[in-house]
Amino acid sequence: MLTKNASFFLPKLHPNKLFTIDGYESGMAACRAAREVAGMMEGAQAGFGFLSAPGAAGFMGVGWWQALIAALEDSAGLAFWHALDCGGSAAYALGAVRMGQKCAVLQAPIPQFNAVKAVYTQESGVLFHARPPSFHLIPSLCHTSSLVGYFTDGYCQSSDPENKLPDTRQKKDCYP
Repeated sequence: MLTKNASFFLPKLHPNKLFTIDGYESGMAACRAAREVAGMMEGAQAGFGFLSAPGAAGFMGVGWWQALIAALEDSAGLAFWHALDCGGSAAYALGAVRMGQKCAVLQAPIPQFNAVKAVYTQESGVLFHARPPSFHLIPSLCHTSSLVGYFTDGYCQSSDPENKLPDTRQKKDCYP
């Protein structure tokens, strides 16, 4: 008989499906896709979870992450497992747990990691030393054609005879 190598005494640390998100739209995209898969959006807890961008605790903040998750939970009508990536900063990880963040990623040296992990354990939280595997829903910032167009003033420019550059804009990226 084959059995899965898992302990019945330890709680499940995170769902099998995680999505790295950078905002409300990417989170809702995961929710919309999950609605098409049976069982992923049933009950009070979703069958998938969210992971912040690498180091997001430092450049977006704990409050932003918790507000984003609260908005997603409100829109979807169920709770999500989620973890905030604190990069290598033990200070961000400690600040996060003090603000109620139960799961975080901290890629710090072992002595710092162990000290912070003790606080997470005391608060019934989970601290990961490495990012769990996830599906990235963060758009790439290195679209060469868009960047070249922007640097040459050809991006989102009106097409008039004076402008000799090709029109490289994408309608969704241009604002009136």
